[in-house]
Amino acid sequence: MFSHFLGALCALGSAASWAVSAILFQRLGRSMSAIALNVGKGLIALLIMGAILLTQPWVTADSRTVGLLAISGALGIALGDTLYFLALTQLGSRTTLVFTTTIPIVTAIAAMVVFGESLSAHTWLGLVLTLVGVGWVLWEQAPRNEHVSEWRSGVLYAALFVAASAASILFTKIGVAELPSVQATFWRQLWALFTLFMIGGFTGAWLEWARPMRNPRNLGAITVAAIIGGFLGTWLSVAALKYTEAAVATTLNSTSPLFVLPIAALWMKERITLNAVIGATIAVGGVAVYFLSLGSTG
Repeated sequence: MFSHFLGALCALGSAASWAVSAILFQRLGRSMSAIALNVGKGLIALLIMGAILLTQPWVTADSRTVGLLAISGALGIALGDTLYFLALTQLGSRTTLVFTTTIPIVTAIAAMVVFGESLSAHTWLGLVLTLVGVGWVLWEQAPRNEHVSEWRSGVLYAALFVAASAASILFTKIGVAELPSVQATFWRQLWALFTLFMIGGFTGAWLEWARPMRNPRNLGAITVAAIIGGFLGTWLSVAALKYTEAAVATTLNSTSPLFVLPIAALWMKERITLNAVIGATIAVGGVAVYFLSLGSTG
């Protein structure tokens, strides 16, 4: 019981961290490319995790575990986070985070297909509510002017991010079983950076990615955002996967849209409409129904 409670707290802490970092990364996206953000965030997070691991005993991982975490890092961080930053730039933090509430849906459907799991009627109700909430927010936020093309691109990036994240979760859940959460996160981030380095090497884009980070203001901002989101948020999400069920951890991780609303209003001075609040509440409410249905069947 304590393990599940600790996992739930880690998941909620992760959601709050991502809400704050989403706003920071959205602002950074005005002066840096999505891949540059991902590389900068990843390097800083990796250095922090490496320093922490120096104080802890190293657990030897077998090749299967390393392979699973490598795939998870490549899908969820190298590809997924790049798509996430693109969506933040096109849609903004509030809409993008509401979109992330569909991750439990895609994860559950993927688990049903891959592992033969069944979904109860209450679970399907939660999934439908989440989709309604996300649809509501997308309808409320959709532009009716020349920015329609940009908005559609953002929706596509967000949808691809959700798919990459769901696949990554399945690999992480298997690979993290025998490793401490910080070490598992370190492996995922290391392989994600290796993937990005390979892309940079093949495309010759390193100088373009590094140029914005020469600005001390950009470097300071990305350091703060990386600590809050890239390190703390990711670490807590992996810890949640370790201490509780994947669906529970993913569900509570999806409460970021509720955290970001007051932050955006107070910090960014954004106007929060009633429709935006209703849509986010319905989406997270659907996730809550989904979570309760899992508890009643477990």
